[in-house]
Amino acid sequence: MLEEYSRQVIEEVEKRIRQYLSGDVHELYEASRYLIEAGGKRLRPLMLVASSDLFHGDRKRSYLAGSAVEVLHNFTLIHDDIMDQDTLRRGRPTVHVKWGVPMAILAGDLLHAKAFEMLIDSVSGLDEARANDALRLFAKSVIELSEGQALDMQFEERWDVTEREYIEMVRKKTAQLFACSASLGGIIGGGTEKDVKNLFLYGEKIGISFQIVDDILGLTADERELGKPVYSDLREGKKTILLIKALRDASEEERKRILAGVKSNDQGKLRDAASLVLTISLEYATRLSESYKTEALQALSLVKSDNEEVKKLLMEVAELVTKRRK
Repeated sequence: MLEEYSRQVIEEVEKRIRQYLSGDVHELYEASRYLIEAGGKRLRPLMLVASSDLFHGDRKRSYLAGSAVEVLHNFTLIHDDIMDQDTLRRGRPTVHVKWGVPMAILAGDLLHAKAFEMLIDSVSGLDEARANDALRLFAKSVIELSEGQALDMQFEERWDVTEREYIEMVRKKTAQLFACSASLGGIIGGGTEKDVKNLFLYGEKIGISFQIVDDILGLTADERELGKPVYSDLREGKKTILLIKALRDASEEERKRILAGVKSNDQGKLRDAASLVLTISLEYATRLSESYKTEALQALSLVKSDNEEVKKLLMEVAELVTKRRK
């Protein structure tokens, strides 16, 4: 069911994105569409449409709101790549590599504005309280994303980042948009306040699990599958859950070898550090990801819906997040 449902959602979402991301300044719009046209899992719009379907919501609204979330997500990717100086995304040169930093910033700014335009159009004519809730949640998500990105950047200069700080950063930077997607679907679909809160928790826990898996894949995935350079997190000094755990539990000698690889361009040192980090932390990180997935499913189970088929689909999405290879 998930494959066919996903295909339909992706097709409808991408159709609406193309409609909104077209204009006379061709280079700007081409740069803004570039990452979206490169593909992507579209998990966030999928979660939003499915969450709306739990309450038999209007598909036209949920498709457009899902498009807004996907466009907002791609805005963050363009700006993140500039800040991290990454050169590959989804197996392609990043936007700032292809068009230059000034045009990439403008493309991101355009996506940010277009995301709000799409969301406003999606809630037009909806009950005023629900429309306001949707817009307030969307704006809050941009604030949280910005705060999470700032924390992530600050952590690169610290060696004492705790697991609790890491989870808070991930909750803001990654999980907030998953939570926004699921709860927006509930708001648009007509769910109760309690249902919307449980969908928010479902999305938030899925988002944390997603980021932990992303950390793991950054050290274990095939570079061609991953679509970006392997070990880039170590090279940039990102404080992933694996690195935090390894630095906490390593022997003095192991810690020296790990630190020698962090922020290094020496492939040998990077490989050695990655190997040590995985030996110490992989099992722990995998268990942690699974525990957040379990919490997500518990929150989902509390949502009152007569659409059991779609609820099962949202359960499948949770499994997909933890089992993915890219």
